[in-house]
Amino acid sequence: DFRLLFGGSVVSGFVMPMQFLTQIFWIQDHYPDRQVLYVGLIAASRGSAMLLFSFVGGAFADRFERRRVLLACESTGLTISVLVALLMLASPFGGWTIAVLLLLAFAAAANLAVDMPARTASIPSVVGMADLSNAIGLATIGQQLAFPVAILITGALNDRFGSGQVYAGSLLAWVLILPMIAALRFHSAGGARPAAGMLRNVAQGLKYTRRDATIFAVISIVVVTQAIGMPGPATLGPVWMTKILGLTKAQFGLMGMTWGVGTLAASFFFAYRHDLVRKGSTLCAMTLLFSVCAVGFAYSRFIPLTAVVNFGLGFALIGTMVSSTTIVQHTVSEEMRGRVMGLFPLAMGLSMLNGAPVSAAGQWLGLEVVFPILAWATLLLSALIIFGRPALRRVDPGTRVGAESRVPSPEF
Repeated sequence: DFRLLFGGSVVSGFVMPMQFLTQIFWIQDHYPDRQVLYVGLIAASRGSAMLLFSFVGGAFADRFERRRVLLACESTGLTISVLVALLMLASPFGGWTIAVLLLLAFAAAANLAVDMPARTASIPSVVGMADLSNAIGLATIGQQLAFPVAILITGALNDRFGSGQVYAGSLLAWVLILPMIAALRFHSAGGARPAAGMLRNVAQGLKYTRRDATIFAVISIVVVTQAIGMPGPATLGPVWMTKILGLTKAQFGLMGMTWGVGTLAASFFFAYRHDLVRKGSTLCAMTLLFSVCAVGFAYSRFIPLTAVVNFGLGFALIGTMVSSTTIVQHTVSEEMRGRVMGLFPLAMGLSMLNGAPVSAAGQWLGLEVVFPILAWATLLLSALIIFGRPALRRVDPGTRVGAESRVPSPEF
C-alpha cells in the first residue's frame, strides 16, 4: 500500500506543477496586458477553494474510509482536468474564457483540499507510528522526485507547442494514478461521528488545535510561510522571471528547475536524516532560511544569484513542511488527525488567495516594490513566532509533545 501511495505521489509531483505552469503560460499568451492580474486571480480562485474546503476535507478524512475518499478525489480530478484542457484548446467563450477557467481552478483546488488530508492521515495506518518519520520523508521524496524534471519539461514543451496541447498531454498521468489508487487495500478512518454534523466536527478540530500549544505554534509558522512568503516567488515567480529578469519560457524552465532541485535535495536529506524532522529547531531553522532566501530573491537581478536563492527557497520550503507535518503527526490524536492535517491545505489556500491582492498591487505598484515587502514581512513574523515560543525550539524526538507538554499559548 505504501508503494502505491509513493508511486501516486511521484506522478502527482510531475503533473501538478506542469498543469499550474501551463495555465500561467496560457494566460500570458492570451492576455498579455493583464497577465499579472489574471495569474493572481487564478491563484486566488484556487486559494479560496482550499480555504473553504480544507476544513471540510479534514472532516471527510475523519468521517469516511480514507481509501475511498482518495479514489473519488482522483476520479474528480481527472474530470476537471479534461474540462480545463478542452477550454484551453478551444477558448469557446472568447475574452470570457478566463472566467470559466477561474471556476474550474476553484473546483480543482476544492477537490485537492479533500484529497490532501485524507492522503496524509492515511500514512500512519499504512506504516505504523514507529516508521512514520521515515514514511513522511519518503512520501515527500515521491512528491518532489519529478518536480524539477516537470518544470524543465514544461518550459520546453510550452516553448515548442501550444499551452492547450501541453495541458491535454498531462491527462495521460491518470493512466497511472487511477490504477494505483484503486489497488490500495488498507483501511483507515478517523473518529469523527457523522451524527454530530460536519460543522461540529470542524469546530472540534479547530478547538483542539487552538488548545494544543505545540500544534498551534507549528500551524502559525506554516501559515506565515505559505500566506505571506509564497505568493511572491511561487505564485508570481514565472511572471517575475519572464517579465523582470527577461527569461524565455525555456530559460524559465531551467531557472525554475533550481527550485525543484532544492526540493528534491531536501527530500533526500531529510529522508536520510529523519532524526532531524521531529526537532522543533529544524522547523525554526528552515523557516528562517526560507525568509532570508525570499529577501535575496526579491532584490536579485543577477541570474546566478537568483538561481542560488531559488534553490534555497525550495530546500527550505520542504524542510519547513516535512518537519511541521512530522511534529504534528506525532502530536495529534488519531480521532482528530484528519481535521488537524486539513489545516495544511488551508495554509496553502491562504497562499493562493493572497495571490489576488499581491498581483493587484504588483500590477499597480510594480513587482519590484511588492516582492521585498512580502519577503521582509515573512522574516519579521517568522522571527516573532519562533522567539516568542521558546518551547517550540526545544521539541525533539525524545520529548513527548502534545497535551502533556502544553505551555501557555500567546496570541498571534
